[in-house]
Order: sequence, then structure tokens, then C-alpha cells
Amino acid sequence: MKRVLRVLLKPLLLVLVCAGILYWMNYSFDHSPLFRGLFCGPAAGNGAVIGEMEPGSGVTLAMRDELAGRIAMFVFSCVTMMQFVALFVAVIVIGQLRDNTEMSAELKLKQLDNSDIFLDVPLYIGLFGTISSFLVMTYSPTSSRLIAYSSTMIGIIFSLVLRLSLNYPLRKKLIMEKGEHKK
Repeated sequence: MKRVLRVLLKPLLLVLVCAGILYWMNYSFDHSPLFRGLFCGPAAGNGAVIGEMEPGSGVTLAMRDELAGRIAMFVFSCVTMMQFVALFVAVIVIGQLRDNTEMSAELKLKQLDNSDIFLDVPLYIGLFGTISSFLVMTYSPTSSRLIAYSSTMIGIIFSLVLRLSLNYPLRKKLIMEKGEHKK
């Protein structure tokens, strides 16, 4: 029963974190001119209506800028949530390997080498966020820079944290165990 609860609790926690990120981003976009300015530019949220894009369409330049800002915020939110999913998966994969008592230290080291890709996924997602920002650049140059820099930075930080907190200690422990068995 404890194991089932633990297995169900982890994905539920991930879903709650992702939903919280999305809610917080939307709430901040709607209620904070400073936060909205990150995605829409410095003139965002001042309430000014800057002429219609096409006469009679009812779509103003300010409305188009706000929509572009929301799209940019959505892209940024999705990249951030993908980073948390990658972090979650890596923690589970390395944790299962660490908790497996049936494997020898040598086999665990080989499995750890094989699971090394999970530690690099945050870097690839950061690169994906950077490339995605080029698509946003057409509509919102300010927010595209924010997406590019922050997604790369988050990817580097998450990958570094995974390597320093999960990979290094486990690898060190397994190398020590492997050395003890040879004596």
C-alpha cells in the first residue's frame, strides 16, 4: 500500500507543480504590469489603445501586443514545465537504480553510464527553448530574449544540480563498493 501511494504521489506532485507554474504565470501576467512588461514590452499594461490594425477590424496594436505577450508567456511556461518533467524523470530513474539491491556495483555503474542521457535532457530542453524563442521573435523581440536566456539558464542549472546531487554521490559510492569487493 505504501509503495502504491508513493508511485501515485510523485506524478500527482509533478502535475500540481506544473499547474501551479501555469496558474502563477497567468495570474502574474493579468495582475502585474511589471511581469506583463517582461513579455509585452515596456509600454504594456498602460491601457492605451493604439489605432486599429485594419480599419473596421476592431483589433488594435495594443491587443495584438498583448496576444503576442500571452503566446510568449505560454511558450516560456511550457519550456519551464518541460524542465520540471525532465528533472522528475531523472530523479526517478537514478533513484530506482540507487535503490536496486539486487545488482552488483559494477552493473549499477554500467546502468548509471547508460542513464546519463537523463542528466543531459534539461540542456536539450533549454536549447529547444532557445530555438522556440526565434519563432516568438517575429511578434515579441523583448520576450524572445527572455525565453532564450532563461530556458538555457534553467537547463544548465537543472543539469548541474542533477549531476552534483544524484550522479556524483551515487557514482562515488559505487566505485567505493566496487573497490571493496575486489580486495
